[in-house]
Amino acid sequence: MARRGRASPVLLLALLAPLAHAGGQSSPCPLDTTAAWAAASRAWSNETGLRWSDDSLRRVLLAMRERDQAPRAEFGARAGDSLYARQLLSLDSILAVEMAAILDRYGLPTRSMVGPAGSDAAMLIVQHSWPLQERVLALALAVPPGEISPEKRGMLEDRVLVHRGGPQRFGTQFTLGSDGLFRFAPVTDTAGLDARRAAAGMPPLVQYVCLLEEAGMRVDRGSLPPMFRP
Repeated sequence: MARRGRASPVLLLALLAPLAHAGGQSSPCPLDTTAAWAAASRAWSNETGLRWSDDSLRRVLLAMRERDQAPRAEFGARAGDSLYARQLLSLDSILAVEMAAILDRYGLPTRSMVGPAGSDAAMLIVQHSWPLQERVLALALAVPPGEISPEKRGMLEDRVLVHRGGPQRFGTQFTLGSDGLFRFAPVTDTAGLDARRAAAGMPPLVQYVCLLEEAGMRVDRGSLPPMFRP
């Protein structure tokens, strides 16, 4: 959730899924579906032939995802609207309470428990609730490889790092200034950034920024590391 101010991180990568579907050939930001990052993303999300142990919990999580995302369809146009921000914060608080109860009862929803879509839905709710983030990051880092989306785990890691005042690793965090511009939060090892993003199933940073702008967000490209500026 974006708050005005210099040091308030806003998670933007959560918007990638709907944006990616819009990034066709007619888009100013067409997505290369043959790229390594796209292959990694498909490998995680493909549910063909998969079985999971708790379909009931999966349905609950998918419904929570819809409640979370429905009002965020207007995020790009209304990011600076204080009433809209309060409404999102209220919704996030409600969903966080529900998610905390799920964590207490079931533990972290994983791929084998609720499938990729169910696990991603759980991680999405957590991305919007700081009180849950450190707890869930520790759980996500402890589960076997392949149980949590590398993309969602990377997003959460960035969120926690920036909240603690450190540099992010995957370039998923921006801040919303009082002038309505989104500015890139500091990142470690810029030379290896796009490689880390690709391994996690994230598109190159420049392409992602283009998608954000296409969605109506005003990004200060001067805040990007020099090698990623136009």
